[in-house]
Amino acid sequence: MIRNYIKIAIRNILKHKEYSFINIIGLAGSMAITILIMIYAQSVLTYDQFYNDSDQIYFMYRDRPLENGRLDVNDTWYPLVEVAKQEFPSIEQGTRMVGVGNTWVAKGDVRFEQRLTYADSNYFDVFSFPFIAGDPATALDDPNSIVISKEVADKFFGEEDPIGKNLQFGFNADRVVTGVLDEIPSNSSFQFECIAPLRDEMITAWIGEDHWRGSFCLSFIKLRNDADVDALKGQLNVLMEKYVSEEEQGNFLILPISGYYDLITSGQSIYAHIMLLVALVILLIAIINFANLATAQSLLRKKEVGVRKVLGAKKSSLTAQFLSESLIMSFVALVLGGLMAELFLPKFNELIAMELDIIYTLASIATVLVLVVVIGVLSGFYPALFVSNLRIVNILKTKSMAGKMGVRNLLVGIQFVLAIALMSSVGVIMQQINFMKSHDLNFDQQNVMVIPISLRDFEDPTAAMPRIVSFKNELRNISGVVDVAGSNAVPGNYSRSFSLFLPKGQENITPLDWQTAVVDHAFFSTYGIDIIEGRNFIQGSENDFQHGAIINRAAMDQLGWETIEGNKLLFPRSREEIDILGVVENFNIQSLRNPVAPLVHYYGGDSARNYRYVSVKLYAESRSESLATIAQTWEKMDFGQEYEYYFPDEQFSELYATEESVADVLSYAMYFAILIACLGLYSLASFSVMLKTKEIAIRKVLGASVLRIITSFSKKYLLLVGIAAIPAILLTWFSMKDWLEDFAYRTQIGVDTFLMAILGSLIIAFLTVSYHALKAGITNPVESLKED
Repeated sequence: MIRNYIKIAIRNILKHKEYSFINIIGLAGSMAITILIMIYAQSVLTYDQFYNDSDQIYFMYRDRPLENGRLDVNDTWYPLVEVAKQEFPSIEQGTRMVGVGNTWVAKGDVRFEQRLTYADSNYFDVFSFPFIAGDPATALDDPNSIVISKEVADKFFGEEDPIGKNLQFGFNADRVVTGVLDEIPSNSSFQFECIAPLRDEMITAWIGEDHWRGSFCLSFIKLRNDADVDALKGQLNVLMEKYVSEEEQGNFLILPISGYYDLITSGQSIYAHIMLLVALVILLIAIINFANLATAQSLLRKKEVGVRKVLGAKKSSLTAQFLSESLIMSFVALVLGGLMAELFLPKFNELIAMELDIIYTLASIATVLVLVVVIGVLSGFYPALFVSNLRIVNILKTKSMAGKMGVRNLLVGIQFVLAIALMSSVGVIMQQINFMKSHDLNFDQQNVMVIPISLRDFEDPTAAMPRIVSFKNELRNISGVVDVAGSNAVPGNYSRSFSLFLPKGQENITPLDWQTAVVDHAFFSTYGIDIIEGRNFIQGSENDFQHGAIINRAAMDQLGWETIEGNKLLFPRSREEIDILGVVENFNIQSLRNPVAPLVHYYGGDSARNYRYVSVKLYAESRSESLATIAQTWEKMDFGQEYEYYFPDEQFSELYATEESVADVLSYAMYFAILIACLGLYSLASFSVMLKTKEIAIRKVLGASVLRIITSFSKKYLLLVGIAAIPAILLTWFSMKDWLEDFAYRTQIGVDTFLMAILGSLIIAFLTVSYHALKAGITNPVESLKED
């Protein structure tokens, strides 16, 4: 019996090639999109879960109270992990890491800038990163050891075994390679290049004997199997009260390592859930389309069904027959969908800026097969039920089935609700991205170029200092240069440096944890940042260097000051006073997802000692010529390193890379969803024309024009799309309004977004339906009026 079902199913699929092709391609495309989105979501939602015992690893961080809530602070104090392990037996191990940015690494004449991280010697006992060479348990035991990535090993050693070989760090410090990391999974929050051991002497050199003085470590703990996590969370603040100075106290918190990526990226997993929802929407549209097409096709086989019923076929056997056809097409669609997913994977990886692979495991294959069965049953259930319930007398009398159009109208309406909602949502996302890119950040981001250069780039910093100063002076003499500034931070790349402050006269409040930066006297004028009160730093002023600071409007607002006159800030520990010389207008230093936070700028003097960047403001009309002259000036200085520069607007564009990637993927998904919805409308129009062929022929005989037939036939489908737009608008409004809440600076959802989506849908629907109406309208009425 089953063999017979399969044979008939294949015969009918081949017989009705057009319907079969549309169904299979629609399902295959939706399955390909679903497969790609599933591997993306699986990667994002399983970040940092590939370690051994990952469910026992926790990130330890803290928060600080603010006037209107609390601020999460990721870094903690160096001794924290050790004292936590001593205080709480439920902690099996603890480890720390400190990222220090890029440093020069050399082997002979080969020299590259690499990212350096310091970590405890037991780091690889807690985090089971894969090793190509070396012993993870002892790789960081030697104070002069270094663990490098496979890429770094290939860069410096090629085919040579790097274990036991030396690399020079920072011009004069040799380290021995004791381990080589294998390729780290893409869904790891930590992508290392070079890892050196973190030691007590190093911390003492950085901050002095009191290791609780500054917080800069990322701290992790591994709990025992039987640990009571909730109890531990309730006890952690004992450490805060016991070891942390009162002005820096808040709450100690722990978070499963699986949640770390979401914490540091401000909830990027929401995009994985959005993509999964989109995949579900596309699958649903494809299933509806399949059901509509299959129902329309079943009417072409009504005589076959009637004869079978006359010969004694039961309802169950007819249902099984049509379900078998549905399952076969679903399986074929799966095979094609898998091939399409493999074909489009490189493009998909390019869109999301990730390196994902489709990995075939028993679990994944079983999941997909279950999905095929579910899709096959859902797609074929309604057509099978529809056909098996047909009455023999109606079939053989070719009674009109027009009364059955309501369900199919509803299904197509649902398709367009989902398609219009998807179109509108993509429109809102693109509108928000464009808003962020074009938003006035209150500084000049297009005419200021940034050249990264600092004393740490040179083997002899003392000799390099006057050369950098000379370079800045040379730049000022270029006719196309407006101004030149030095700083340790630039908009879009401010270092995560924070200090505690107290307003003088309010020493009893909780200290304010504010971000700081060091700039020279030309920084604000170079970037076109307005000073709204007070004055700028005075070039060469020793008082400004020792005691002065300039704050932004956000800092003054948080203090509740109406003016800086007569007001000062204090450092909480030393009670040293800080003169507030001026206030600058708020300007954005990071993504518009975040509000402008309080910011304190210190004066770094005229030397190059305190700066990492040279910012050069150019006249817009002579920008190209100035860039060429600046490059020549760099070559003339013979710094011995590669010349690099960028503009802040490029840096800010990178901050929205995730949103742009998601928007690109959703755009492709939207196009496919519209295509599938049109195929659904195509099937419904085809079905309707089939039922009204004679009616159209009679109208034509009575003098109706082709245009009149097209208009009459199309208007109810356009009405269907118009009605679908109402719930689509509501769905988009509430979902996108909630998404926009995550951005401190956001666009308004405009009516034009919905109008464009609706208008686009109406045009597409009209063109789709008109094809059938036109075809019926130009057919010879004599042919249409003939009996089948």
